[in-house]
Amino acid sequence: MKLLSAPALPSPWRQRMARRAFIGVLALSVSACSILQLVYEQAPRYLQWRTNVAHHFTEEQYELARTSIRRWFDWHRREQMPQVAQMLQQAALDVRGPISPELACERRDAYLAMSKQAFAAAAPLAAAVMVHLGPSQVSRLQVFFADLNEDQREKYLSDDPRKQASLAVDFIEEWGGLVYGDFTAAQRAQMEREVIALPFSAATVLQEAQRFQARYVQLLKDTQAQKLPADQVSQRLLALLLDGIDPQEPTRKAQMQRWVKAGCAFASDLHALTTSAQRERAERTLTGWRLDSTAIANGR
Repeated sequence: MKLLSAPALPSPWRQRMARRAFIGVLALSVSACSILQLVYEQAPRYLQWRTNVAHHFTEEQYELARTSIRRWFDWHRREQMPQVAQMLQQAALDVRGPISPELACERRDAYLAMSKQAFAAAAPLAAAVMVHLGPSQVSRLQVFFADLNEDQREKYLSDDPRKQASLAVDFIEEWGGLVYGDFTAAQRAQMEREVIALPFSAATVLQEAQRFQARYVQLLKDTQAQKLPADQVSQRLLALLLDGIDPQEPTRKAQMQRWVKAGCAFASDLHALTTSAQRERAERTLTGWRLDSTAIANGR
């Protein structure tokens, strides 16, 4: 079996350098193209690279994965980007005033429905590649997951609750800042106090990721040992993905409901902390993203 020439499995340090380089290229390109359009156009190549690093495809598998990824993005551009544009238009209106926990959860439910559709479209395309993977590729994937998890521990986890909260707020500020702009020290301090009280943490997120990883690896092993057909692999993969975002087992479902309720309340409180200037910036940003999403959907 001839393996595709690819870099050695990156260490957490090299993964961070790759992400920073990617972000740097995006930043330099913003003047010529919106960041949303740029990210969307580059996303298939990035996903192709990451999946190859994780699985170390053969040449044939690499081409099959590339085709599957392109097909999914074609579907997403056509079917979901118009919905994304509508959601962003609504979000731009929402940020003008207060956002209740109930409204935050209502918007989250809409995103959840879209995620389920996206997973349903992706599962058969991924399964078409998964049925061709071999034992050595599963072993490589396990090493990839171990390195990825260690990177997440280094970046987001701490035994000190206050430090843990500060790391979580760093993450919130990194992404929330794209919408609202910079947060003040007082806003950060309040967010840290609220993060400490949440029923989930970065450790919880990592545990959920590891749960998925273990079950995904087992699915690959079962696929090889039992010579499962692609349609059965697709069904099991979809069930695995849905369990991560909308579990039906009673204990996990109740746990997810607690997390969602707390997350919606936190989102409401976060928005309540923002100033009128931050909300105006958020409205402008979301409106710009809505226009970009419409352009992406139209293939421009």
